[in-house]
Amino acid sequence: MKVRLYTDEEIKKLKQCVFVRNIRYKREIEYDPIFKLWTIMMRYDMPELSAREIFARGGFDVNILHKKLPQRRIKEWTDNYKKFGIRYFLPENKYYESVDCPKPVKKVHDTFKIQILDYVLTRLKEIDFNDNR
Repeated sequence: MKVRLYTDEEIKKLKQCVFVRNIRYKREIEYDPIFKLWTIMMRYDMPELSAREIFARGGFDVNILHKKLPQRRIKEWTDNYKKFGIRYFLPENKYYESVDCPKPVKKVHDTFKIQILDYVLTRLKEIDFNDNR
């Protein structure tokens, strides 16, 4: 697998973006957590925008980046947001855990009990009707 290394000029352009914290090993972009959350918000608020357009609105020169990088990052961040919530991103120095999503309780109707209830109610109406005559 080939690795994409950014040139010194590309690194300089990328570091000019407010949301880039650092470029590690000339290949890894370290994003600000605010940018990650902003991209998630943009994905929900403006679904018609492509991932590259969202990155461009964030101040990135998308011509430097691989064409799939914005799409992969936003998908990864959105998946983590759905699974772990905002604590995955903020605060950075604390732990995070899965968001509890309560599963809907499935009501199981016991047909035997329903039939008994119907019979009992019908019979009680008959008894009540016969006593009032």
